[in-house]
Amino acid sequence: MDTRILILWITVYLCLFVSSIESKSFFIHSSVVNGKKKIVATEVNSTASSFGNTRPKTAAEQKSGKFEIPLSSADQEWLGSLLYHPNESDIRLRKEYRQLSEKERGDLNVAFNLLKNDTSVSLNKYDLLANIHARSSANANAHQGPNFMGWHRVFLLMMENALRQKVKTVTIPYWDVTLDEAMDKPYSSVIWSPDFIGSGDGVIKKGAFGHWQTQFGYGNLMRFLGGQGKLMSKENVEDILSKSRLGEITNPAAEKKFNIEEIHNDVHVWIGGQMKTIEIAAFDPIFYPLHSFTDCIWTEFREQQKAKGIDPTSDYPEFYGRPTHSPFAPMSLGSVMVIDGISDIWNQYVHYTPRPFCNETYNGCNSLYMKCDISKRKCISKSRSEVEIENQSSKLKKDDEVPTDLVNSGFKNSVSFSKESDSEMLYISNRQLIKRSAVVNYRHFTKLSENSIAAHKVVTITTISDVYQFYSYLTDSHTDLINLLLFLIYLNQFHFKPEHY
Repeated sequence: MDTRILILWITVYLCLFVSSIESKSFFIHSSVVNGKKKIVATEVNSTASSFGNTRPKTAAEQKSGKFEIPLSSADQEWLGSLLYHPNESDIRLRKEYRQLSEKERGDLNVAFNLLKNDTSVSLNKYDLLANIHARSSANANAHQGPNFMGWHRVFLLMMENALRQKVKTVTIPYWDVTLDEAMDKPYSSVIWSPDFIGSGDGVIKKGAFGHWQTQFGYGNLMRFLGGQGKLMSKENVEDILSKSRLGEITNPAAEKKFNIEEIHNDVHVWIGGQMKTIEIAAFDPIFYPLHSFTDCIWTEFREQQKAKGIDPTSDYPEFYGRPTHSPFAPMSLGSVMVIDGISDIWNQYVHYTPRPFCNETYNGCNSLYMKCDISKRKCISKSRSEVEIENQSSKLKKDDEVPTDLVNSGFKNSVSFSKESDSEMLYISNRQLIKRSAVVNYRHFTKLSENSIAAHKVVTITTISDVYQFYSYLTDSHTDLINLLLFLIYLNQFHFKPEHY
């Protein structure tokens, strides 16, 4: 063949090849699987045509067809736009949920709701992405095997990318479950308040996620904390981090004690409601901070691997169980393959703040919503009631003023309040004016139940905790009363004497 004709054919071929990959991006890396080194080139930011449609469905999967909604071209285009990884100009810092500032928490809530209310795609943007976790093919790829960590890392990043389309500074915080597990009553954690993720005792009615509806006929977003399951403990995390290989902490080979997927499953069950069922779990926003935490642990695990001389990007177990967890099986997330999940490409510019820790000499809790339990050498979440009381106290410090005429009349020298007129003065308080103990005639403030009076002949209140305990026995005028008590705790001591009843 004439050399010129050969060159022409090669040129045409190259042109056709280049045009076929135009506007597509790939990352290329090497992986060692079953002792063999392979070069992997994976398309990133695909058209999403393979979301949930990568292989024939089994009979069992066909029965769960309610989640297999057809994806429109708009759906596919939008999902494909989420399948990218950060770069050096887009560094993400994920904090523990309670360490977010009020603005950061507010921005996160706004971004979630903007996605939920964006109906430019099927369902809405939040639910369409959550539905990917429900589809049978993704479900089979994502669970019960070593791809559990990689699949959820990519999926988590897709949700974060979606949120950043609405509020560009948002990152998904991690919920350090161990901070709640260490509480006497984990269900009372501030996490389960309207200011954070919403309530845990049924339908969520208040806060950013109040009255959210779940697709496919599952109704109101709801939770039932602590009915079954259990939270992840500090010891669980230490057990996971004591291992060295991905196969030692994931299905199908890992023992339950070290199995991060199974331990995380218990948390889903403990939360209850939608989170208890795999197919609809991602419709609850708490899904994402929980998976951010498991990813945080895996990030720490991989750093320890590197310190031991193990390359985490080639640490895919030879025994992987299900065919859907085979290294070169599709993830059902665009064109990404299972083996790509252990690449550093997905978390290279995603960083986590250190998990909160404290002891006798160091307090790394770094949040108004946590406290250090020295006896347990742990940071522990504050309860909703503790935060409520502290907020009341903070408001009192900020807002209270004493009129000049009261100060000039000698109010600052009062130590005993037994007359009605004196009692009323206590509503106008300034803790700087009174530094001695006071005996209070409580009758003029509110009505107590007879049982409470009989059980508490003398009540000494010196701390916020004491105020809360006494507050729980009151029947009327709670708002006025709590303002009064919060002022009085700044006195050295006071008593409710039997004769004053």
